[in-house]
Amino acid sequence: MNNKTERLKEYAKMLINKYGSPLYVYDYEILKKRCEDMSKLQKQLENALAKKVRMHYSTKANSNPYILETVKEAGLYVDCMSPVELMINKKCGFKNQEILYVCNNITAEEMKLVYESKILICLDSISQVDTWGKQFPGTKIMVRINPGVVGVGHSEKVITSGKLTKFGITEENFEELFEVAKKYNLTIIGIHQHLGSLFLNDKIDNYIMGVKAGLNLIKKHFKNIKIVDLGGGFGVPYKPEEKPLNLDIVSEKLIKVLKEFVNEYQSVEEFKFEPGRYIPCEAGYLIGQVTAIKHENGQYYIGTDIGMNQLVRPSMYDAYHEITIFGTKSEEKIQANIVGNICESGDILGKNRTITLPNIGDLVVVSNAGAYGSSMASNYTGRLRPGEVMIYKDGRIEKMKDRETETNILQGLYFPKKYKI
Repeated sequence: MNNKTERLKEYAKMLINKYGSPLYVYDYEILKKRCEDMSKLQKQLENALAKKVRMHYSTKANSNPYILETVKEAGLYVDCMSPVELMINKKCGFKNQEILYVCNNITAEEMKLVYESKILICLDSISQVDTWGKQFPGTKIMVRINPGVVGVGHSEKVITSGKLTKFGITEENFEELFEVAKKYNLTIIGIHQHLGSLFLNDKIDNYIMGVKAGLNLIKKHFKNIKIVDLGGGFGVPYKPEEKPLNLDIVSEKLIKVLKEFVNEYQSVEEFKFEPGRYIPCEAGYLIGQVTAIKHENGQYYIGTDIGMNQLVRPSMYDAYHEITIFGTKSEEKIQANIVGNICESGDILGKNRTITLPNIGDLVVVSNAGAYGSSMASNYTGRLRPGEVMIYKDGRIEKMKDRETETNILQGLYFPKKYKI
């Protein structure tokens, strides 16, 4: 049990009893510290480069207003990729210039919403540039490029650079991009690239190599670019043996590369980054309960009420999350699969974990659930999405989101009149 999880022990049972199980719980102090880390990195880069640097928290990681409030208090900006995220960002007080719309394959109607909101948009393909240009000729845009280098990430599903990704415009198609931009008198003021998600210290050099590749393409093909957006991907340790990302090393290596770039490329005025996972991930936990214990075919299965609908990362990415069980007084150690309550073979929270044999009703705490946990939750098989709470240093607890009810799910459904619901 790590120190962060230990702090939850005194709260866990009370929280489950009050707010229902499963429940997302966030530690404000950890969240605040991660925001401060990004603010520190921003200042280091600004001081060294004498250029504006803006950190746009990627709202898709977790768009809860309490998360966004903390982001805003730290002086960070946001990026979003849907109308709902845009609405939430605005309601949380972010100004137009503090929001970046980084989208993928959106409709003309959605583009109109962004245009009317006076938000800078980053477009992902030549086709999307054409769709935008038809509606809003003579405007300023950013475009996303694919620098061609193999991206970084813990799974192929989160690598966003290289030949096997759907993202960005490659060098071989730049001429077509310029033709479309010229056709509609569009000014490309910014270039965006994103290599992938979750790099740690062993992949810093891969990240820097990708940054260099993108900057070289800008110097070679683009004129008068004002904004360079280098995306996010800053990782956090999920496994006990992993070390936290050393942001001082990231800063040192970035400064060297970016200084060379600004000396050669005079028009650039601003660098943007898009940290997502790094900010809320370690602050978040998903707490549930042991609901079943079985031993079949020589294998223990510990059943819980935490299904893949509430935390899909282990099933979708084969992602690792540390799992702690509170309550058992047994000393018997077993190796078990920790599983959920969805009728899918892939509904596994953790495979082959060494744990103490639990009892029915013991509490299950899944760590590092603050990013891409709640935001990817669903009602698959009719299961409810959890409530969410924030714990502050003084022990104060704030409700962030109500637990869903069956009524919530049924409200949007229409039934034939012969059925009386």
